[in-house]
Amino acid sequence: MLHYSNFDDVACITNGITVTNPAMVARIRSHAAHLSDYDIAAHLSNAIASSTDAAHAFAWEQNLFGEVSAETLVDAEYFEELVAAWSLIASERGIDSLDGLLIDMVAVH
Repeated sequence: MLHYSNFDDVACITNGITVTNPAMVARIRSHAAHLSDYDIAAHLSNAIASSTDAAHAFAWEQNLFGEVSAETLVDAEYFEELVAAWSLIASERGIDSLDGLLIDMVAVH
């Protein structure tokens, strides 16, 4: 499972997303202008979870069939770009870690 404790770990990805998908970055930037740091962290966390799920589906199909369906490939690429875009927005807002913002979301039973 991917775990980034500091967004410097994905710096090269976030710099590249503005080149590879500027429309996504512009759309998320516009949306994020009205969000709190907590909400941005939550969106990033959801994107990371979705990207992880897509990566697992990709690996499963590749292992089972020897190739990946177009739908699975598109999902994996989209969610990777979504993580990069939300990471960029988070770093622009000065959010350098999800640890402090999302700690209340984790329930311990």
